Amino acid sequence: MSLTVVLSLGAFAVSQTAHAADSTASGPQVTLGDDGNNNGKSMFRTLFDGQRALGTSGLSSLEGASGGGIASWATIGGYGSDKSAGMALHYSYVNLTSYWDQNVGASMGFFDRVEISYTHNFFQTRGTGAKLGIGNGYQFDLDVAGAKVRLFGHVADNTLIPQVAIGGMYKHDSDGRVIHMVGSKHTDGGDAYLAMTKLFPKIGILIDTTVRFTKGNQWGILGFGGDQDNNYHAQFEGSLGYLPSFIPGLVVGVEYRTKPRNQRFTDESNWFDVYTSYFVNKHLNVTLAYVSLGTIATYKNQTGFYFSGQTGF
Repeated sequence: MSLTVVLSLGAFAVSQTAHAADSTASGPQVTLGDDGNNNGKSMFRTLFDGQRALGTSGLSSLEGASGGGIASWATIGGYGSDKSAGMALHYSYVNLTSYWDQNVGASMGFFDRVEISYTHNFFQTRGTGAKLGIGNGYQFDLDVAGAKVRLFGHVADNTLIPQVAIGGMYKHDSDGRVIHMVGSKHTDGGDAYLAMTKLFPKIGILIDTTVRFTKGNQWGILGFGGDQDNNYHAQFEGSLGYLPSFIPGLVVGVEYRTKPRNQRFTDESNWFDVYTSYFVNKHLNVTLAYVSLGTIATYKNQTGFYFSGQTGF
């Protein structure tokens, strides 16, 4: 849904080394005790070394993959180096004019190369459900499982080459009766995407461009395909962020995402948000955003705010 959101890389914008995956950040260290190794490292720190720089894990999108709030980026979740694993847990809440959505999920990165993710969306219609004839407070539930592979590049190195990744998502909507009633063809669907993400530390600018192939209605909350179009089409997702050097850890920016139009029942609008995100440290990030999602299930001008909290290792 939103929202949105972002990669906040201010803490390393000036001091980033030639390859961020090999750099160490100065944030608080987490340990579960000495596991008996000669170097004194805990088993936790052995599995999750936390060696990547602050913010390189991105945030967690509505669909669970690392990136912005409404866009999937080429980032790999967690802070594990190319010799370790990383992990991120998140909770997000979006309050709109006629609806609200909550989602909880997790992602894991392996060797700064592969990411797997899962999230569950609780989309609540509140009083709008009664007006739509599906019941007061009717709730849609959407499960999303994803995988992503970094092909080449790194988001925070000193070259002009972006970090490039390919990814896929499998989505399941558990509300078959309503899904078919509004003209959707399927309760299950899949997305595929190609993402390119790059930070330019000297000027504090972050840019992401993603092409997604999908036929999900409202990212899958209202099913997949429809009585108007049941084919996959390429959609655009873009993010632009600014990292002010005078406030390390902060990023502000905008996101935009185009959407398919598959159902005669209702229009579907492109999404937009304006966000601010702050990385307290590697283990806590907070994001707030204004979101504009347009028309959802015939109700227009769905605007509101987005909140997300994430912890990473």
